[in-house]
Amino acid sequence: MLLIIPSIPIVHGVCGAQIASRAHETHHAGIVGDARGIVGDAIYSQNPVDRARLFRKENAKMLHLQFLDRDAWDESGLALIRALREAVDVPFGVSQPDGMPTELGCERMFEAGIHRVFLPECTPETLLFAYVKRFTPRKIVAMLDPSFDFESRLPVFREHGIERVGVDISRSDRLETGTIDWDRLKEIASLATRSGIRLTALHGVRGYPELKRLQALEPAFDSLILCRALNENRFPCQLIWREVEAEAAFETTPANNLWSNPLEGVPHI
Repeated sequence: MLLIIPSIPIVHGVCGAQIASRAHETHHAGIVGDARGIVGDAIYSQNPVDRARLFRKENAKMLHLQFLDRDAWDESGLALIRALREAVDVPFGVSQPDGMPTELGCERMFEAGIHRVFLPECTPETLLFAYVKRFTPRKIVAMLDPSFDFESRLPVFREHGIERVGVDISRSDRLETGTIDWDRLKEIASLATRSGIRLTALHGVRGYPELKRLQALEPAFDSLILCRALNENRFPCQLIWREVEAEAAFETTPANNLWSNPLEGVPHI
C-alpha cells in the first residue's frame, strides 16, 4: 500500500500552508462567535509542532518538512527539528528547494533527529554518492525531475548503493488537471523496478483518482509526499476528520485534536 507522507512547509518558522476549514466554519457559523470565541484558522494552529501532532493523530506514519526560506541545518532549523521529534513518534524527512547541505549540515540534521534528507536536483552526482556512502542509502535520497535521464543513470545509481530516489512529479504542486505525465511515470517505474530502486513521488496528486493511478505503479512507487491536496481535503473521509476536529475545537479546545504521547511520564524502554 502506498504510504502517504504529509508535508509541512516551513516559512519564517511557521507553517507555510493552512488547512482548509471553510466547510465547518460555515456549518458551525451559529456558534463560532458565541461559544468559545474560536474563529477560522484558530482550529488549525500554524505552529509546525501542532501541525505534526495533528497529522500524527490522523494516523500519519511519517512526516516531511520543507524549509522554504532558511537552511534546515542552521540553529533555528535544528531547534525546530528537535521540538518536532520530541512531540511525535514518527520519522521525519526534510528537503528544501534550493539549498544543498554540506556534509556537516547533514550530520547535524541527523543528530537532531531527521530520518531522511532529500537532496535537491542540482546536487552533483559525486556529492550524492559520497553522502550515500557516508550516511547510508536509507538516509540520503536524490530528488529528480521526470525529465531526468533515468534510463542511463539508474543503473549507475544502484552500483553506488542508492536504494531510493524522489520524483517531483509536479514541481509547482498545482492541482489543475494535466500536470502529470503518466506515461513517463510508468517508464520510470519500470526502469526503477529493473534497477532495484524504490521511488517516492512528490506533489502533483490532486485527489483520489490520481492517487489510484499512482498506486497502480507500485511496488516501484511506494510512497507519496503531499501538501496542498491534503490541506484542501481532497480525499475521502477527510471532511469527516475535519468535522470531528471542528466539534472538538468548539466544544473543548483545538488542542484536543493533537496527538499526545500515551507513554508520557511513564517509565518505558
